[in-house]
Amino acid sequence: MAPRFRPDLDRIQPYRPGRSIADVAAEFEIEEVSKLASNENPESPFPEVRQAIAGHLAGLNRYPDNARPNLTAALADHLGVPQERIWCGGASNELTFITAVSMGGPGTSAVYAWPSFGLYQIGSLAIFAEGIEVPLDSNHRHDLNAMQAAIRDDTTVVYVCNPNNPTGTHVPGDALERFIDGVSDEVLIVVDEAYHEYATAPDYRSMLSLAAERDNVLVTRTFSKIYSLAGLRVGYAVTAPDNIAQLRRIQLPFSVSNLAEVAAVEALRHQDRVAARCADNRAGIAHLTAGLRARGCKVADSQTNFVYASFDDAERVNVGLLERGVIVRPAFPRGWLRISVGTQEEMERFFAALDEIGE
Repeated sequence: MAPRFRPDLDRIQPYRPGRSIADVAAEFEIEEVSKLASNENPESPFPEVRQAIAGHLAGLNRYPDNARPNLTAALADHLGVPQERIWCGGASNELTFITAVSMGGPGTSAVYAWPSFGLYQIGSLAIFAEGIEVPLDSNHRHDLNAMQAAIRDDTTVVYVCNPNNPTGTHVPGDALERFIDGVSDEVLIVVDEAYHEYATAPDYRSMLSLAAERDNVLVTRTFSKIYSLAGLRVGYAVTAPDNIAQLRRIQLPFSVSNLAEVAAVEALRHQDRVAARCADNRAGIAHLTAGLRARGCKVADSQTNFVYASFDDAERVNVGLLERGVIVRPAFPRGWLRISVGTQEEMERFFAALDEIGE
């Protein structure tokens, strides 16, 4: 007899990360592989961060402080919000999933744009909530009017990924604030700002100030992207203290490791280099966008560290790139690929491979 799992698990499509360098190298017998699939920062963590990590290796026999006091204090100082409104966790993924579990259940619904970050769908299905998926508009942006209309009496949470993954697009700050103003105070609005540090559009605005004042707004961010700490899994959210108290009821202990906390605290000290990385990324986005459009591809405007591009035969292009040692990410809907900004050498290798394929 086999163990009895939930009969509805086949409805949940597991999150599929981008293929690993080692996997592609082994399958295609290639020595050099460029990974432009997972929106990672192509640069290593700051040297001071690496030094801070190395200096704390001897303490790995100890559990971390579950309150994450050093990181909470550093974030409060950096963001200008009270410590009691900061909630730390294992990157924004963990915080998003805990929010789904805490807010949902049978007889509830969650509203989110589609395509958007897949964890909104997974989290909703996992806790028997109905996911209400609202198609993006013709510019691949959140259709806030349609999302507002989709909210029902049983809706407990709304997710807004801004800038959005996988499209890279954003909604203007004024429009998003009007949307938030129009949602019932009983509905929690989660604004996923994983790519906040990359956004430079004049009309983009973080919703952090609202999360610092209102009870029904929660903003999530991560150290995985511009800070190059994807391998350490650390992020945070800003929301009302009472919300945090409820959310922590089901958060597993010690989800932010000692090394992750040390690294994040040190990383926050180098905002000048964060700004430089943002500028370098904008140049990379412009290079990718221009090169793809010159080759006849449609490319959505991006405020992230990746571009969202359409191809006549995206599946053939994806396989052809893999065969040439370049990993990109197939996206929704079919016909689109998501390509992360890499080093100059990696991007030139991508374009050379694309030209060989002949898209």
